[in-house]
Amino acid sequence: MASKNNLYMFSSITFAIMLVKLFVMVRQSVAIGSNIAQSLKKSNDLLKCENGLGVKCGDGIYQNVFEIGNEVSKECCDRLLSVGKDCHDLLTEITIVYKRFTMKEAREIWHKNDKVWEQCENIGSAPNPEKSNQLLKCENGLGKKCGHSIYHHVFEFGKDISEECCSRLKNVGKDCHDLLTEVTIVYKRLSMKRAKEVWKQNDIAWEECNTVE
Repeated sequence: MASKNNLYMFSSITFAIMLVKLFVMVRQSVAIGSNIAQSLKKSNDLLKCENGLGVKCGDGIYQNVFEIGNEVSKECCDRLLSVGKDCHDLLTEITIVYKRFTMKEAREIWHKNDKVWEQCENIGSAPNPEKSNQLLKCENGLGKKCGHSIYHHVFEFGKDISEECCSRLKNVGKDCHDLLTEVTIVYKRLSMKRAKEVWKQNDIAWEECNTVE
């Protein structure tokens, strides 16, 4: 009888250990899955940042942050400001990890990273009040319904633009049409490849509307 009880206790303990191991494995799997998802997102973000800066400006900013390069040009500062501080920090973070800098070196790099950003804020393009006023006129001229319709057509390859909305688009003009597209591309931080597709669709939308009487 005692041996049966011992066997039962042993089986119970074994089962409990198996449950604990299973729980740990599940937790690890969830953590791994989460890490993979985060890594994939970071990879996509990184690609957008790199495309937004371009090779020339990416190299120039790298030299300034990690080495002693020339001052970042206004063109590259404009690009850096358009991709945003998060992109700037992400590119620096990835490079620090990849190159395995020491903590002391990393602190110096982050200091230079922030310094480059501040310099670019000073010499980069400031918001243009005239362009802001023009943008408001364009939006008001199109109206909410037609604005959404044209946006979906240009950025999401949506349905054809109605005659009414084409009429409104022609009234505000091509400059307005282009300005709204340009601002949205910058705001959404689209890659260069995606931006080219959008500009092509932007011109197609304008041409289609001009065929509507």
